[in-house]
Amino acid sequence: MPLLAVLESRIRQPVDEVIRGCLGSGEIADGVLISLDEFSEAVGQLQDFGRPAFFEQSVASMALTAAGAGEAEPGSADTRISEQAVGVWSTLTRLVKEEARASASPGVADFAELERSAQREDARVLFAGERDPSAVVRHADQLVSAGVAMTAELSKVAAALRWRPSGPCGAQCTWPTCGSLAPNCVRSRAFRPQQTLAARLRRKQGAESRPWYMISMSLLAADDEPFEFVTEIGTEGYELRKVAQYMDGRLVCVDREHPRRAGVQLGSNRVPSWTELKADDDLHVEETSAEFFERRWKEGITGFIGQ
Repeated sequence: MPLLAVLESRIRQPVDEVIRGCLGSGEIADGVLISLDEFSEAVGQLQDFGRPAFFEQSVASMALTAAGAGEAEPGSADTRISEQAVGVWSTLTRLVKEEARASASPGVADFAELERSAQREDARVLFAGERDPSAVVRHADQLVSAGVAMTAELSKVAAALRWRPSGPCGAQCTWPTCGSLAPNCVRSRAFRPQQTLAARLRRKQGAESRPWYMISMSLLAADDEPFEFVTEIGTEGYELRKVAQYMDGRLVCVDREHPRRAGVQLGSNRVPSWTELKADDDLHVEETSAEFFERRWKEGITGFIGQ
């Protein structure tokens, strides 16, 4: 939270609500999760780790994991959050050290080591709290004081890195109210994924379902079997069209009118949920756009990829 405060981040409130929910009743409103997921979608896949948005996106990801809303991954949520936190602070420490060398500034704190130390202290206090509940209360008071000190330290870091408050789309972004159509804004992109957490929660709240498109790759396909499928899935969850690709580049199309062709068959059962698909170790899946599907479908009509 001190880092989000220094950045005047637009996700301070939803992250705070996740923390309160985890420490309290455990109930976290769908709107909170939607805002965090949409923020991460708007930031996208950053290659520049020096941008504040990278750190905000990382915090949003940890908050979603803590809320039990992140994608299923090996290991406990607590372990994944702890490891990600150390990684984020390591990145910040590296950035600050590089800036200090360039400007001949004094050395800076090792934020990653401070995080590891804090995690060890948290574990010790929780263990002690089983015998002495007041230890947790005292530790909470200490965390408040530590947060104030960390905010002051991070303010210096933000100034050294010349960070300014901004949104996921850049300095002019007015997130969450979009005043301009930034090209990478989650609300103005031509490709609007339907299987993000935010999209799934919006449908739960009554948003209209739309067809979506999936690339799936079988990791166990034999040489004479198709290894990749690009599929159009309707609003009821059934396959509408599908293009299968073989290792030699051959493509086979099937649809409702021609559900079986050259050993490839359109699925008759409802497509498993996105969570189930992602959890299948023998399958790699990703969502794609209608434009990509239509290009592959046209190639499939010719019978070979690239034609």
